[in-house]
Parts: sequence; C-alpha cells; structure tokens
Amino acid sequence: MRCVLWLLLLALPALAQQARKKGISVGEPPADHSPEAELKSFKVLDGFEVNLFASEADGIPNPIAIRWDERGRLWVLQTSDYPQPKPGTASDDKIIILEDTNHDGRADKSTVFTGGLSQPMGMELAPADAGVKSPSGHSVYVGEGEKLWLMHDDDGDDKVDRREVVLRGFGTGDTHQCLNSFIWAPDGALVMHQGLHCYSKVATVHGTKTLYGAGFWHYYPKSGRLNPYPTGMPLNAWGTAFTKWGQPIMVAGAAGMFWARPMEVSTSLVEDSPHSNSHGIPHFLLERFQLPNSGQIIRTDGLRKFCGIDIVGNTHWPEAMQEEVVSGGFFENAVYRYKLRPHPEFPSGMEAVEQPALITSDNVAFRPIDIRFGPEGALYVADWYDPIIGHYQASFRHPNRDAQHGRIWRVVAKGRDKVKLEPLPKMKEGDIKSPGFVLADAIAAPDRWEAYQSQRLQQAYGRNGETIQYLAAIQMMDSADVPQEHFLALMTNLRVCELGEMHTENGVKLLLGSNDARIRAYVIHTCGEWAYHFKPSESFAILNLAVADPSPAVRLEVVVAAAKIHSPKAIQVALKVLDQPMDSFIERALWLAVHATAPQWKKPPFEILHSLPPKHLAFLVEREGSVELLGVVREMLAKQGEAMAAETRRGLVSALVRKGQAEDMLMALKLGLKDQAVLEELAATAQRGKAPEGAEAILMDVLKGGNEAQKSAACVLAGAWNLRSADTLIRELLNAGEGTRAAALTALARLGERAETFEAFANDSQQTWTVRTAALTALAEKKASAAGLVAATALSGITEEGTMRAWLAPVLAREAALVALAKGLEKKPCSPEAAKLAMTALTAVGRGDAVLTTAFGKILGVKNTLPAYDPAWVTALVAEVKSNGDAAKGKAVFNAPLSACIACHKVAGQGGIVGPELDNVGRGVPVELLIEAVVWPNRQIKEGYVATTLELKDGRRLQGYKVSEAGGELQLRDLLSGQTTRFTPAQIQQKQEAGSLMPEGLIMNMTREELRDLIAYLTTLGRE
Repeated sequence: MRCVLWLLLLALPALAQQARKKGISVGEPPADHSPEAELKSFKVLDGFEVNLFASEADGIPNPIAIRWDERGRLWVLQTSDYPQPKPGTASDDKIIILEDTNHDGRADKSTVFTGGLSQPMGMELAPADAGVKSPSGHSVYVGEGEKLWLMHDDDGDDKVDRREVVLRGFGTGDTHQCLNSFIWAPDGALVMHQGLHCYSKVATVHGTKTLYGAGFWHYYPKSGRLNPYPTGMPLNAWGTAFTKWGQPIMVAGAAGMFWARPMEVSTSLVEDSPHSNSHGIPHFLLERFQLPNSGQIIRTDGLRKFCGIDIVGNTHWPEAMQEEVVSGGFFENAVYRYKLRPHPEFPSGMEAVEQPALITSDNVAFRPIDIRFGPEGALYVADWYDPIIGHYQASFRHPNRDAQHGRIWRVVAKGRDKVKLEPLPKMKEGDIKSPGFVLADAIAAPDRWEAYQSQRLQQAYGRNGETIQYLAAIQMMDSADVPQEHFLALMTNLRVCELGEMHTENGVKLLLGSNDARIRAYVIHTCGEWAYHFKPSESFAILNLAVADPSPAVRLEVVVAAAKIHSPKAIQVALKVLDQPMDSFIERALWLAVHATAPQWKKPPFEILHSLPPKHLAFLVEREGSVELLGVVREMLAKQGEAMAAETRRGLVSALVRKGQAEDMLMALKLGLKDQAVLEELAATAQRGKAPEGAEAILMDVLKGGNEAQKSAACVLAGAWNLRSADTLIRELLNAGEGTRAAALTALARLGERAETFEAFANDSQQTWTVRTAALTALAEKKASAAGLVAATALSGITEEGTMRAWLAPVLAREAALVALAKGLEKKPCSPEAAKLAMTALTAVGRGDAVLTTAFGKILGVKNTLPAYDPAWVTALVAEVKSNGDAAKGKAVFNAPLSACIACHKVAGQGGIVGPELDNVGRGVPVELLIEAVVWPNRQIKEGYVATTLELKDGRRLQGYKVSEAGGELQLRDLLSGQTTRFTPAQIQQKQEAGSLMPEGLIMNMTREELRDLIAYLTTLGRE
C-alpha cells in the first residue's frame, strides 16, 4: 500500500497539524476591542499562559517591530500612518522604549525615543556610536521609506540627539515591502529585507548597489559593504533568525518559510563597478521563474503567511522545545511552532516540521507581526491588532482599519523558573580592562538573548586590544594544537574576529579540521564573506579542500563562497560540486553562481570552456544560456569539434542541442557520426519538428550502413523530424535486433504507420517484451482503446514487476486505453497472480486509478469498502487499535506484496523511496492522523510528495514528481518508467497538482482486522 503518510508525516513529536483556518485579509472588527476580550479569544498550548505586557494605553498602536537592548528594555516601532498618511496630517510614527521596572511581567514605563516618522518598517539596536558618550546611551538603525537612518542618544536620556542617513535609495514601491525586519547576523552583518515591488538603487562607498524586487541585504557598518541578494521567491520576506550554527531561516508574508543560505549569491546589478553584473536576463526573472528550488522548507498543508521569527534558546522554555522556530501567523491569527531537522530529500538543507500552535485565536484583529524572546525567557508577541491587513484588498480609508489599538503579549511556560537577567558589561573609552573577553565568552552562551546582545555590544569594540589578541593567538596556532573538543571555542574566537572585521586565513584552515560538519560549514561561509580581503589564491586553496567534503551542507557553502570571489576561476571551483551527489538546494546555489560570476569568466577568448570537465561545461552553458555564449560554443564546435577532447565535445553538444537552434542539431548529427555518445544525446533530446537542412541524407546513410546503436538513434531522429523518405529503410529494421526493432516501431508511429502493424507486434508472443511494449506504446497513440484491450489480453503472461510497469505505462497515459483495459479484464479476467503483480506495480508507483483498482479488486476478491471520511469512524478504529491491535500481524500486512507499503516507504533502511520514511512515525503522529493518512491519503499531503499531472497536446496524460521547472522547461519523473522527461510549454496542454500518489482505496484489499493491525504496527515505529 502506497500507504502511510503522504502527509506531513514527518513523524516528529506531535506533528499534529491542526485543521487550517482560512486566513482573512479584510474582516469585521470585534465588538469588544479591549485587551481582556482579545485575551479570552486565545487558545494557548498546554503548559503555557499569556499576559498583556503593553497596549495602546502605553502609546504603541499598531506595533510593527520589537527589539531588546542589553538592559532588558523593549524597543517598539509603531506606525499609525499605514497604509497611507492622511492628507493634511503630519506623520508622527514613533519608537517607544518600554520597561518593566518591577519585573511583574507588565510594562510600567513608556518613553518616546523619537517621533515624526512616516511608516517605518524596520528597526534594530546598533553598536554604540563613538559620539555616544554616556554608558546609558544607544544608537539604533531605522528603515523609513528610501532611507536607512542611524539615530543616537548621546547623553543617555533615552531621547534621540543625532540622526544621520547612512544609506538612501531603497525602494518604496509598496509600503509594507519597504526596508524591514532588521537583525544582526552572526558575522556582524545587518540583515534587512524588502519585497517584490521595491526597486532599490543605493549609492555606497563601494559603488551603486541595486536590488530590483524581492530580496534581502547584508550591510557591514565598519567597511560600508552592502550586499544585495535577490530572492524572487519569497515575494515578501519579513524576518530572519539564525540557528546556533549560523544558518539563516527566513519567513515571508508571501509566503512560507525558507532556508536563505542558497540565496546568498548575488545576481544583482552592481553599477559603477568593474564587476557589473549586467549580463544575461534580469535577476528578478532568474530567481522567480528559472531556478529549480525556491528554498521553501515548511512542511504544512499549504503555505503559511508569516511575519516575525525567533528561535527558542533559554532555560525557561521546556527542554523539548529548544531550537524550535516560532513565527507569527498574522494571516490566520496564530503563533506557530516548527522543529528543524535535516531534509530527507535534499540533505544539504533542512526542513521545518509544524508542531501544535502556541496560540490560535478566532479574533480576526489578532495579527502577530513580530516575535522576540525576552531576557527572562518569555516570548513577546507584537500584535498589530487590525481586522484589515494589507492594502490591495481594501481601501486605504476603509472604516474598519484600526490605527488606535496595538498590543505586546507575553507568553511564559507555567511552573518554570525565569532566566535571571545579569547586566552585560559596557566598554568605556580608554578602559584597558575592557569587557571584551567577557563578551566574547557570552557570544557562545547557551542563552540566545544573552549571546545576541553580547554580539551587538562586541561589534562596538572593533579592533581593540582583546580582539587583536584573539587574532594573534589564532594566527599562531597549528592544527595539531587543536583537540576536537576545542573547535567550538575556536569558532567563537573566529566570530570575535569577524565582528571586528579582522581576518585570519589560518583560523579558517584550522576550523576545517573539525569533525563537526556544522562548524566546517560555518567557516566556509566566513571564507566567502572574507573574499574581499583574501587573495583569490588563498580563498581557492581553502575552497578546493572543502568542495569534496562529505557533508553536502559544506559543499553548498563552497558554492555560495566561490560566487563572492571576483576571479574567472571562481566558477571552476563551484562547479566541482557536480562531482559529488547533488540536491536541489545545491543546484539552486550553483545556478545562481553561474550568473553571479559571469562577469569574470564570460570574456573572450572564453578559455574556461576549454578547461572544464564535460559535466561542468554542460551545466555552465545550459544554465547561463545566453545567445552570446551559445554562439561561442557553436563556433568552437564548428572549428574544433572533431579535434577537441571527446568529453569536452560531448559536454558542449549536450548543452547546445538543448538550448540552441536547428543548425546546431545538424552540427551535432555530423559530430555524432564519429562519436556515438553525441548521436545518442541528440536522439534523447530531439523534439518533433522539421529536420535541419542536410540531415535527411546523413540519416539515410546511417540507416543503411550504421551499426545497431547508430541505426536506433537514426530511427528516433527520423521519426522526430518526420522524414517519410526513411520509411522503407526503417521498416526493414523490424527484423533487426531487439533494440533497433523497438526504435523502428517508435519511428514508424511518428511517420504515420497503420495501427494494425503495432497491434500485431504487441500481440506477438514471440517478440520480446521490450519490442511488444514499444508496439503497445505506438498503438496507444494511434488507437487507444485497442491498446487497452491488447494490454488486458497479455497481462497473464507477465511475471516480472518491471515488465508489468512498462507494459501498463502507455495504457495509463490515455484515458480511453485505461477504460478499455478495465473492460477487457471484466470480459476476460487475467490470472489472480497477474492481477496481484499489476496491483503491486501500480501501488508501488502511486497509480491508484479507481477503474483499475475496481477491476483488479474483483479478480482478487474485495475484502473491504472505502468509507467516506467520518470522525466517528476514525474514533472507533482508534479504540480498536489500542485494545486489540496486533503490531506483529500489522508488520506482515505492511510487507505484503498486495498492500505494497514496503515498496514505497523505508523502515530501518529497507523499502522504497517513492513515499516518506516511516522510521519515527509512531513517536509523535497521533493515531487519528495515521488512520486518515492510510484511508484518505489526500486529506493531508507532505510537501515534496504532491504529484503533478500533465495533460500533453499529443493526448497523453502523465503523472509523477516534478523535478524542476526551470530554464523554460518542466522536468517530470515518471515513477512507472523511472525516467525523467523534459517538456516545453508548447507540449503541455494543462498542468495541475494531482495530490497524493498513494492510491485511494487500498484498504479495499484488507479486512478491517488487517487495517487495525497495520495501524497498530505503525504506532510502534520510532518508539523502540
């Protein structure tokens, strides 16, 4: 049975994703706006409680960002101007400092730091400016419209004394997409986000930087570097948090949760710079429509819309929840929780598994928009409080917009001690006993709040005595001096150097000796950020060591780091990841790196094209794909094709025939006469159309005198190019070897051969199954109903599952053939053995067409019926599982050929890969959800296991997993054939999600007792 969990099935503790609440953009305002009424609407996770920390009474209507200072005071950015200032009214959005002076969990002091702002969207406390003389003073970054402000309180009275515009030119095309959600990265960069409609052009000391559309920025205050990173998707990022290992998790209002590291490859235009990336297609089109993977990591039924994010890391929160991600579900009036774990499909990255929500509410005005853990370990939630969000959906002046209310909620764990706030040291000018060493230790503190505040303060010290001592100590170390247990401390020392923007090549090399891949990944990221300081040769020496690292996460960091090096050799290093197992995260980063580095390598005389291995070369040419580059490749092949190394030639041809023109096909054909691999590549990629001029004569010669493999390829090409003159020669090949006969049948189908020819071959038991299957495929194109009847007649003669899959594939692709097959079986049933083999083959690849399930079920004897979804039915079965379920018998059901669970799902390393692994499914997924997943698999589907159905213009209907949709084509992995096929938009009539590949109705082949025992077995997985 395709069974068990196409769902969210990630099997982590309590994956119990509650039924989705439909989000509302424009709602009716509550009758009672009081905080007390709103608090009553909250459904809070067991073990937690919520209290009001602050409200509009404290001067914070519509809070949009909250940040802490090192004294444990909450800074609140609010805007009543959104979505548009009222004409004739002066804007007066504010930054408010809230204090809880008596530590009772309620703010009792409110101070206006500054006012007069208009729709500010981002804020973060900065390292203290040199002009801030008072130990109590602060500096703060603020994003307002096109400006990034730095505001200073010099005398410590909590009032702004100076303002300076640090940068300007940020996009303002959409108010809630302007510069927002600031956070300090572990390497000392200020991370800022912008949305889809913001087109930024920012002048810096390093040239003009552009970010046209959605993306994020990394700003390094000491050097003035500003790095733009387009995302394309997500369209409207609104918050990033960093894991303890420095990995960025980003959330978006449109929409979802993302691992941002593969996106840290800048394809933005860099004007006024010798490294201008003005090549190729615009970056916002590249990221949105070309890339193979969006970076999405959330595992839920549909996409959540988020604002604000933080990660659990304190002793007040329960141990089981440490390192969970918490984010505001503003659209669905909830605060959500996720556990991060390694991604089962794409091991370089991670996935986020939804846990029971922390807070849900039926109050449509509850809009959690920012999330921050406080110094005592409580979670603080900024509640925008408005029944209307956005501005596309309702008028700017809609009467239900609420600009008067806003709350900060405080969430605590019941019965658990709070974290005691210890004052963090502040450095005084000229103090030789500065707290640098103390802060450096605190940066690695297990408490995330303390570590973050310490990092921010440490950045203010820069190149003081302590950081210089750290640097000197690292520079003098030898790898033999560092035991494995000291590498984490060494990583902390390296971070101190990062925060002071001081660089150590030796420190990077030392940390590559760690046995912990997370440390190695972090230090390679550091190498990339220091590329502007290192000599390219120094960077390459490090990256060449790491590119073959056994960890895919480290190899991905190599790609991201290489893309930051301004050298033609950078892409050569990055492409070496192709020599190791790839995944979609790595492919995304490498695709971006090809474009990001193009200004360095895409220059005459294009020496790189001669020096790359074929696989690297093909990837480079195909992913870059510009007319200019294809022209260079065409010229190289024309002048040197026969003389160049065979592997280089094949790599260039592979890319050219996929991206080039008709004359490129002819060139490949000529080269293929002397290189069989080139000819086979051409045949594999040929699309139906007109033959290139001159191709006909060449193919006729091959069909007459070529070897068997050449003739097979020539048949495919003659059929694709509709060369009717080749009909006679191809017909003669029907008496040739098995492979050539199959290719000849395929070609004749394209050339208009009568259906009777293919029917005869398909019915001929003297032919091999390869030939008969090729004939059946051709017959299905010509006369689908006849193909279905032929398929039914031959089923009893098939004894191998692979043969059965191949035989059924052309029938399943056409509705008329499918119906005819069922009718044929009804008229003359196949043997029970063949029916069982067919059901096993179909369920193993997720094809559960109801008409076939019914037909084979009659032959095998139906044991059960498929009920409509009924919670009471589920509850009754749960009781049976708990009282009478037999896990041992259930394991036998799981492994039985007819149920076919083991054919699709791995348990303890054994089984198929079509569906999710089930090793831990019993540890946290409730029994109710297990039952639903088995009986009604389409109720909940795990992301990444949603099938795609293609209806093609040639009449076929295919189903499988979408591998990628990039570069103007869709790649679909057909589980019946096991092949990945590329389709252009011109071939596709319609594309749609098909839901789960786990067939409905599998329980019809089980008794109720067998179903009960199967569920009982699943509940044991992960518990032993």
